[in-house]
Amino acid sequence: MRTIETTSEATTATRFRWRDPATWGGILALGGGLFHTVVAGFMRQDVWARIFDEGFFNTVTLDPTPDRLPMAEAFWLSPGSFGVPLLLLGGLVVRHTRRGERVPAWLGSGVVAWAVLLGLLGGFDAGTMILLLIGALFLTGAWFGKNLHGRGRGIMSE
Repeated sequence: MRTIETTSEATTATRFRWRDPATWGGILALGGGLFHTVVAGFMRQDVWARIFDEGFFNTVTLDPTPDRLPMAEAFWLSPGSFGVPLLLLGGLVVRHTRRGERVPAWLGSGVVAWAVLLGLLGGFDAGTMILLLIGALFLTGAWFGKNLHGRGRGIMSE
């Protein structure tokens, strides 16, 4: 007698995705990147208003004068910060896990190394610990995760 499979591949992929730690790392990266970029922008609303009043182009320089320092600070804390790349990285990881693809272990290792460097240079504050958690979730997904076909992924396999 023939057995009819009642679960579709899309349902299986959705169930699998939520079990992958890399998915949770991607969601955390998306949220952290969005939060950092948006909140830092709102914290410096008066400076951003001044930037737009004076003209958007060539307002921020790498070597600001003392009167331009607030503008440079606002830029480097919002769109020039690590928030935008973290947002993009989180979107990429969520996309990969949604498609049943694995996240490479080198990505998690790189995020962990970045977090440790930030922690050693500036202290292990909440943001650094969240970045460390994101990297650890990426590594855990690479080490213990399985793809859609049920095959495990080793840390060194690409």
